[in-house]
Formats: sequence, structure tokens, C-alpha cells
Amino acid sequence: MATYRNFSLKFLNKLNNAKLVEGDIKPQLVFNAEKGKSFWRPAQVSKRTQNDLRKACLQCGIEPTSIGLATPAAPKPLKYKPNKLEKHERMRAERQANIQRNLEKMPQTIQAWKEDKLKELAKQKTSMPF
Repeated sequence: MATYRNFSLKFLNKLNNAKLVEGDIKPQLVFNAEKGKSFWRPAQVSKRTQNDLRKACLQCGIEPTSIGLATPAAPKPLKYKPNKLEKHERMRAERQANIQRNLEKMPQTIQAWKEDKLKELAKQKTSMPF
């Protein structure tokens, strides 16, 4: 009970002779035979009024299920979703792994580059002795 609320005598008198059925507190799926379609019939007692009835029952010492109210649903757990972050922050781990792989291959890359340069220089040299 979040807040204490004083209910009127008229409202409390309704509690004593209130007998709610499932159709009063829950929406029901009803089939219309003439049209061949089904539709949802809304609850006769709104959720707010149901909650007020439940609070009034607890204040008067009456069990809410005795007048036909359903037990309140347990609150759903909060879903945790991490922040999206910026793109460079999301890609940081992948980028660091790529840099580390390239650093490990660097001696072979340098060696291949030097060999290519020597081949190009050899092509540019003429076969003439002068």
C-alpha cells in the first residue's frame, strides 16, 4: 500500500455486499455467432477501481480474494540493456586485436617490403656497364 487513503462510507458499504465474478475483473473473449467473429469485452470494473477496492479491503481487514478480486500480479523484473556507446568505443577491442595481429606479422611484412624494393631497383639497373 503506497499511500493511506480514507474511503467514503458509501464506498465501504459496497465492500460488504460486493461479490465480483471473473467477468467483472478480467476482459473476456466473446464469440458473436451472427457475425462469426470474436471480440474482447472489457472488464466491468476498471483496474483503478479494483486497486481501490483492494486497498479498502486491506484497511477494513477483509481478504480481497473473498469478494472476488484476483491476487495482484508480481512486478516484472527490470530489463538491463547496456548503453549503445559510440562506434569507436564499440569497435575498440576488435581494433586492438587487429593491431596486435599486425604487430606480430610486422617482421615478415618488413622483410617482404625490402625484397620488393630490391627487385624494383634491380629492374631499374641497366645491363650496360657504363
